[in-house]
Amino acid sequence: MGIAALLCGCHAGHEDKHDEEHKHHEEHAGEIIVSEAQVKEMGIAVEEIRPGEMRSCIKVSGQLVAAGTDEQTIVAKTAGILSFSAGGLTEGAAVRAGQVIATVSAKDLQDGDPTEKARAEYEAAKAEYERAQKLVEERIISQKDFEARRLRYETARAAAGMLNNAPTGGTAVTVPVSGFIKSRLAAQGDYVAVGQPVAVVTQSRRVQLRADVPAHLAGRLHEITGANFRLAGSDKPLRLEDLGGRLLSYGRSVTDGTPYVPVTFELDNRGSLTPGAFAEIWLLAAPRQNVISLPATALTDEQGQKFVYVQIEPDAYVKRAVETGETDGVRIEIRSGLQPGERVVVQGAIQIKLAAAGNAIPEHGHSH
Repeated sequence: MGIAALLCGCHAGHEDKHDEEHKHHEEHAGEIIVSEAQVKEMGIAVEEIRPGEMRSCIKVSGQLVAAGTDEQTIVAKTAGILSFSAGGLTEGAAVRAGQVIATVSAKDLQDGDPTEKARAEYEAAKAEYERAQKLVEERIISQKDFEARRLRYETARAAAGMLNNAPTGGTAVTVPVSGFIKSRLAAQGDYVAVGQPVAVVTQSRRVQLRADVPAHLAGRLHEITGANFRLAGSDKPLRLEDLGGRLLSYGRSVTDGTPYVPVTFELDNRGSLTPGAFAEIWLLAAPRQNVISLPATALTDEQGQKFVYVQIEPDAYVKRAVETGETDGVRIEIRSGLQPGERVVVQGAIQIKLAAAGNAIPEHGHSH
C-alpha cells in the first residue's frame, strides 16, 4: 500500500508539473522575442498605460493661409512688356528686399519707351540745373527761376532712379521685403499697366489655419480652444500649441456660397508650412478625464481590427486586439483591451509586425 501511495504521489506530481507548464505555455503563446540589439535597431519605445485627460474633438477639413500682415504685392511702376530675370520666378522662391525680379520695357510699343523718355528728361533737366547754378550766382536769373529748374531736376532724377537697378534696360520691378514668392500674377511677356500687380511676396513668419466647420455643428464652436492638424500628403500630426498657435476667431454665420462656418487659428511657421496646403483638423473641445489613450503610432491594422503590442517581459511582446474610440489626431482613445500599468509599444509597432510575419524575430521558445 505504501508503494502504491508513492506511485500515486509521483504521478500526481508529474501531472501538476505538466499542468503548470501547459498553463505557462498558454499565458505566453504567441509571444515575440526581441533582443536588446533589435530594440535599438528597430527604434522600439514603450509607454506605460496611465488614464489621463483627453479632449473631445470635432474633425473637419481646412487650409493653411498666409497671415495678411505678412504679405505685400509687387506692382509694375511703368507700363510695358514684362520680362522676368534669368531663371524666372517660381512660387516658393526665396527673395530679399530690393532684389530685382523683372523689368518692364515699352521700347517696341507705339508710344515708345517711357523709361527712355524719363532718362532723356533727366539728362536735360540735369544740364539745365547745372547751368542755372552759375546763372543764379551771377544774378542773371532770379532765385524763383532757379528753384523751378531745381524742382524739375529733382523730379526727373527721382523718375529715372528706378532704372538704376534694371539689369537689361527698362524699369526694374523690385521686391519690397524679404520673404518668399507666394504667387505670380503675371506671365513672361505680358503687357502690364502702371500699378498692375506682378507677384505677391509673403514673409511667412506666421500663418493662419482656417477650419471649415459644418453649419450643424456651429453650436459647439464656443467650446473650441485649440486644434491639432495633419497636412495633406503627410502622416505627421502637428499640435497647434507646439507651434505657438492661438485661436483668432470663429464665424457667427456660414461663409457665402458654402455650408460651413470658419474657425481661424494663427501659428508660427516653423519648417515648411506652405500657405495654400490643405489639412485634416481636429478641433479640441471639452476635456474628458480618466481616459486610456495611446499615440496613433502604437496601433496596427489588420482587416479593420486594431492591434497593439504589449511588453510582457523586457525582451518579450504579445499582440493584443483593442477597441478604439475618439482621436484628437495625435492620440487615440482605447475603450477596451488594455489595463492601467501595462506597457505598450508606441514606436516601432510596424517593425515588430513586419518582422514577426517574416520570421525575422523568433516566436515562442522563450524561457522564463
